[in-house]
Amino acid sequence: MKRKSQYMISLALCAGLMFTGCGGSGQEQEAEAAILVDAEAAGRGNLVLSNQFVGTISPEESVYIIPMAQGTVTETFFEVGDEVQEGDVLFKIDDSGARLQLKQAQLTYSNAKQQADSALTTQQESANLQLDTSVSGAEANYIAAQVQWKNAGDALDQLEDAVDATKKKLKELKEEGKSQTDPTKIEEANAEIEKTNAELKKLKEQKSQAEMAFNAAEAAYNYAAETYEAAKSSRELTQGEVLEDTKEQLDTSLQLARLGVDSAELALSYYQVTTPISGRVIAKNVEVNGMATSASYAYVIAGDNTMTATFQVSESIRNTLKRDQKIKVERNGAEFDGVITEVGNAVNAQTGLFQIKAVVHADGTELPSGVSVKITSDTYTVQEQIIIPYDAVYYDTEGAYVYVVKDDHAVKTYVTTGIFDDTSIEITGGIADGDLVITSWSPRLLDGVEVDAKIAGNASDGN
Repeated sequence: MKRKSQYMISLALCAGLMFTGCGGSGQEQEAEAAILVDAEAAGRGNLVLSNQFVGTISPEESVYIIPMAQGTVTETFFEVGDEVQEGDVLFKIDDSGARLQLKQAQLTYSNAKQQADSALTTQQESANLQLDTSVSGAEANYIAAQVQWKNAGDALDQLEDAVDATKKKLKELKEEGKSQTDPTKIEEANAEIEKTNAELKKLKEQKSQAEMAFNAAEAAYNYAAETYEAAKSSRELTQGEVLEDTKEQLDTSLQLARLGVDSAELALSYYQVTTPISGRVIAKNVEVNGMATSASYAYVIAGDNTMTATFQVSESIRNTLKRDQKIKVERNGAEFDGVITEVGNAVNAQTGLFQIKAVVHADGTELPSGVSVKITSDTYTVQEQIIIPYDAVYYDTEGAYVYVVKDDHAVKTYVTTGIFDDTSIEITGGIADGDLVITSWSPRLLDGVEVDAKIAGNASDGN
């Protein structure tokens, strides 16, 4: 009723005059009593608006498990949907070859230690024999280092091939995604691209590690070659010099043999693959008797401690949001607190909206990955502005207006409005602090009528 136009009010008044003898005897009509109205002084305050959005839940942290070794899978221990704890063994690869290499390295070290012990306790007359043993040991280390160098090079080549293959796959996915027009397929294509990007990132990290291992193996090979040549040259030294040089060479041989054992133990550990985080299995790509390779992931583990809510907003709302801003997430009557972590800078070409991400303090059982949720966030905010009741504002063809009490009369005053909710509205122009704004409606409320204002709960006769 408060939005009745002045035109309709005028008709009602005219009709009332007709019933009382409009244009009758000419006698003066008795003056009408002042209108009783509610009013309050315009003051400054804050107004915050909230908006609701539909979002999708996904894990905040997910890890792609890519094996460092390759071979036949002998056992798997977890399926999609299973919960895992950090350090749990996900699957095992046939490690018979790696165990043989470890045993060989251990025997080499044991032999080198025995040779060192024998050399240190042998008398002067056995120096030549010790030198021959040293040469043989150095030669064996040289060959072993050469094998390790070649193996490191082969491993690096495999990872380079895997990186190239993944880049090619990513390019094909992007080209395929450009040809899609269906939003669902586009979303699926984008998800696949994102997953492939993660795979490529992991492969590049592994390639970087392989390059470091290759460089280390190459350095060890060069060192072993120098050691071997030095061992042969030491035969020409004097007996005393031979004994001293033999000790140094044997110490080096022991270190290299120990390094061989450590390397073999590390290689063997790659055949039992564990999870680096606790969470839930969301993808599995290996089966018993199948092949595990470093060219593709074996498992994907999603962390369950916190989840990510992703939603889309218009540009105007996007400009009101900021990182670390709090939000509320609701699903099936349950509410969860969240904080905005990412405000998108690029608009989605298909939807024309910006992507917003927030971390939600809930685990994967409370908010399973993939479900839809309702998200509530503060958007438009004003502070220390003139705020009056929403019902005090009226509208006509010229714009918004209010009635202000001046000298016990209602004065129609046009105003400029800002943001509003169901109860309050921001006034940016037209009235000032302290102006007495009428907040109640009456069919007799017109510009210039006499009023008796009840101000903010306190009675006033307006005189």
